[in-house]
Amino acid sequence: MKFNLIIIALFSTCYCKVEFSDRARNFSVELLYYTAEETDWHTVISPFGVWSLLTGVSIGATGPSRLQLTNALVIPNNLNTLIKGYKSLTQSVLTAETLDVEILNKNYLFTDSDFQIQKGFLRSIQSDFDAKLTKLHFDLPEEAAAIANSVIQKSGATVSNVLRSDDFENSKMIITNVISFKGFWRSPFNVTDTRVEVFYDENKNEVGKVNMMFQQGEFPFSNIRPLKATALELPYGDDTNYSFLALLPYPGAKVADVYRGLESVSLKDILAQLQSDIKNWGLTDVLVSLPRFKISSNLVLNRPLNYMGVYDIFDPKKASFKTITEANNIFVSAIVHKADIEVTEFGTVASASTSAYFADRILPPSFHANRPFIYFVIEKTTATIIFSGVYSKPSIF
Repeated sequence: MKFNLIIIALFSTCYCKVEFSDRARNFSVELLYYTAEETDWHTVISPFGVWSLLTGVSIGATGPSRLQLTNALVIPNNLNTLIKGYKSLTQSVLTAETLDVEILNKNYLFTDSDFQIQKGFLRSIQSDFDAKLTKLHFDLPEEAAAIANSVIQKSGATVSNVLRSDDFENSKMIITNVISFKGFWRSPFNVTDTRVEVFYDENKNEVGKVNMMFQQGEFPFSNIRPLKATALELPYGDDTNYSFLALLPYPGAKVADVYRGLESVSLKDILAQLQSDIKNWGLTDVLVSLPRFKISSNLVLNRPLNYMGVYDIFDPKKASFKTITEANNIFVSAIVHKADIEVTEFGTVASASTSAYFADRILPPSFHANRPFIYFVIEKTTATIIFSGVYSKPSIF
């Protein structure tokens, strides 16, 4: 009998570094595209959380199962190179040098009390991927879920009830990643300026209302003509490494088309143009209008990963995890990803009219996000996407 291996990735709230940032970023862009297709282009995910978790899982896979994972994750086959690069990248991405940014990334390994894991895999997943091992009685699913959730919360995670009792049924091992981000704007929005405003779809039809935040300030701002979009960067705190990057399609342009354009115009290209424009012309005085929003996603990533070439790990007859266990009896039943993001006047938790003010002077450029847009929370030195998504379905928040 084959047993399930459930993988849950959750967001609540040197040579190696350069190479691996490219690898993680390429995976992230592709994963968001296929996930957005599944969710009608309104979603949030933590692609870095998913990438880091699946990178750990890949060291336990063998044969075609491992090959498909390494191809999709864009990681090397050599284990030493993989681990060295992974550690270097995660160190860069997860080390914030400001109190205005908090990042927590934790991996957990829950196994049934009688499930035997190969010593090599167990040593690597604990030491190289910093996973906390907890043995539980999976035949007592309610008790197992309660203990597992307690372990996650006691480690400092801000989320609760990550695992449910039915996650333990017919399972032998559960690997979980919890990643959370909290960032406060370097230049906060004034709450008293926020007002309800109409939000439109890509065909200029009114589809709802949002609480629109407003401010005018000097921000990195560029016209990305090949994408038919404008780019705005909102920094977090006094650390220059973390930013919220938004791409607003030109009127009439589609979010999906802009996103497909990221195949030829990379995130590094966009950041380079923003920096080039600052160098040539200085920071731009911009009128920023951004919805206050909250998005929650509960996604099964099996099909998006299928599109990316990952099949065998989900097939009881083809899955091969011989590095994890000698018994040929496990496969991945589901890769579950739960994500939340809140964007407010004060910043991002991954948990009044101003017209008179500008009436008597020439208006600066405007970034008016009253139609669908793409957003990224990024670590800039590696251009790593920590969180990303698309906002297209308005609601008052």
